[in-house]
Amino acid sequence: MSLIDNDLLSIQEARILLEHAAESVETLDCLPMTLVESFLVRLREGLYQNAHAYAELAFDESDYGNPQEEAQLIEWVLTDVLDDVCKQTPVQKIVWDNKSAAVYLSKGVVVSLLPDWLAIPTLLSQLLYAVRSKSPIVFSARTRVHESCRRVMADVLAIARSCHYPEEALSFLQVGCPEGEDWVCSQPCVSVLIDSRENTRENPYNAYGKDVYYASLGNNPVFVESTADIDACAQEIVLGKSFCYGMLPGAEQSIVVEAQVDKQLQGALRQKGCYFLDDEEADRLGALLFMPDGKPYPELIAKSAEDLARRAAIAVPTHTKVLIVRKPYVSEQSFFSKAKYGPVLSYYVEENWRTACEKCIELILNSGHGNALSIFSNNPEVVQQFILKKPVGRVLVNVSTALGSIGSHTELPKTLTITGWDRATTSALGVTYGDFVRKRQVGVGKDMQQHDLIKRASSSDHAPTVATKTKSLSDKAHMSQDNCAESIDWFSGLLESMRDN
Repeated sequence: MSLIDNDLLSIQEARILLEHAAESVETLDCLPMTLVESFLVRLREGLYQNAHAYAELAFDESDYGNPQEEAQLIEWVLTDVLDDVCKQTPVQKIVWDNKSAAVYLSKGVVVSLLPDWLAIPTLLSQLLYAVRSKSPIVFSARTRVHESCRRVMADVLAIARSCHYPEEALSFLQVGCPEGEDWVCSQPCVSVLIDSRENTRENPYNAYGKDVYYASLGNNPVFVESTADIDACAQEIVLGKSFCYGMLPGAEQSIVVEAQVDKQLQGALRQKGCYFLDDEEADRLGALLFMPDGKPYPELIAKSAEDLARRAAIAVPTHTKVLIVRKPYVSEQSFFSKAKYGPVLSYYVEENWRTACEKCIELILNSGHGNALSIFSNNPEVVQQFILKKPVGRVLVNVSTALGSIGSHTELPKTLTITGWDRATTSALGVTYGDFVRKRQVGVGKDMQQHDLIKRASSSDHAPTVATKTKSLSDKAHMSQDNCAESIDWFSGLLESMRDN
């Protein structure tokens, strides 16, 4: 019987892939931007048609989410996100402002630890950032989504070969093992590390000297003030929380409503497909979803509201989209006061917007890392206070936290990797194209002649050259003769073999 040490194989593969990724930095630097843009277009053409197949593949392997809606998300990445990325300032191009100039350059090698849900759209979005910024990237996925991610990367590499894009710049750990991941994340040649694993274990890797982004769903509250458009508010909340069964980055986790419009909001939410649980039903649902230590049961993540209700022996109307649990106060012991990995919301009623403001802060600080908050209001004073006072990375006004945070229903940068304001090294908006590049300022004297020099430099095409040894004409002549002799010898050998046959 042969024994295979997958941990050692994973480390060996990680070392090889990382070496190739580091070596590809110079190759990418020399690529013309036209080739990069052509590769992005081919990625869209080649992968878009397979969006539904990829989503079904991920669902069959992971048993998470809604394959139809995940397919829509993949299509969104390959259209809207790609268009957004292509509008950004390209790397290695000097951009001139009124008084100064700057150039954007790749940060270097990127390592991404993919999540167990929405792994394929997350992979593709980060892939687009990497290609556009000329950054090598190494992906790793855990067992639950490993094969589906591997299949997608195989298609990506096939397109890269046809476009003459360096394959070594786009890597995927074939031997999935924590030891290999820990090794590759700890290497000093890695410049950017994206961890989308919801911090399920202590991070054993060395993050020193890297830009590190810890992505998470976040414990994102929604406040509904008395001047809000209640019907539009309910529509946004249900759409955001039910999409992909509540697993969008930045998805809503709780509703805080002003007492004056409580009954009106409950009626609107019920019309949109929400079901309010009584205390006994809430206890059964909590026991179903969470372990005694508060962690979610992995097999019950990203399930539909009807499926969860059936498992908890709760009778709900057909086409129920979201389950809502009423709570009087925020508690560290209450699992419903924290992030919930499915279409489940907690519901709090406050007398006025000031006490609601405090409730939202309690929820944010109780769990999660300040990812997002939504406020539905037409009162400018209240909107201003929520924007200024809440410890979150993004405040969404009259829009869903889920669909607003990723840039679908807002003009925020489009991303599927959301971080809290205290969990990212350089960004409070999540991981976007801007986090794959660094800005280098260019100073110039006040003489207009110097300004003209920079402007002319900025209008020149970047055409890097690789230093090679110059050969004389006589050397070239000898090389031509040698090549000719080799060709003749090869052809003679071919003829001899044909005669022998």
